[in-house]
Amino acid sequence: MEIVPISPDREMLKLLQGCDLPVSDIDSSDSLYFYGCHGDGKVTGVVGLEVHGKVALIRSLAVCSNLRRFGVGGLLVQFAENMARKKGVESLFLLTTTASEFFERLGYEYYQRENAPESIKATAQFSGLCPATSSFMGKSL
Repeated sequence: MEIVPISPDREMLKLLQGCDLPVSDIDSSDSLYFYGCHGDGKVTGVVGLEVHGKVALIRSLAVCSNLRRFGVGGLLVQFAENMARKKGVESLFLLTTTASEFFERLGYEYYQRENAPESIKATAQFSGLCPATSSFMGKSL
C-alpha cells in the first residue's frame, strides 16, 4: 500500500464525513497536512497531521469500512508519525471519541485536557470541533 501526500478534495471529505469526522476547518489551516492511500481509483484511507512547532495533532484518521481491521489505520498513523519526526515534532496528540483502544495499542497514552500544550488547546479540534468528552491522548516521538 502506498501512502502519499494528498490535498483535500470532495472524495476525501466524503470519506471523513462518512466516518463522522469534522471537516469545517480543513481549508482554514496552513499547518495541516494530509496523507492517504487509494484503491479502485478513490481515497480509501486518510490521516491528517496538524503541526505546531515541536507538537502536532493527529486528526482525521479515516479508513473505508471494507478495509478496516486489515492494518490500514495503523499504517496511516505510522506514516504520520514518521512525517512528524521529519518536521521536527517531538510529541503527538489526538482527540477521539471512538478509537482510544486503537491508539493505546499504538503506544498513545491518556492525558488530562488541561495539561495540553497551548498550541494544541488553540486548535479548532481541541477548542470546539471535538466534544469535551473526547479522550485526549499523546505520544512522545
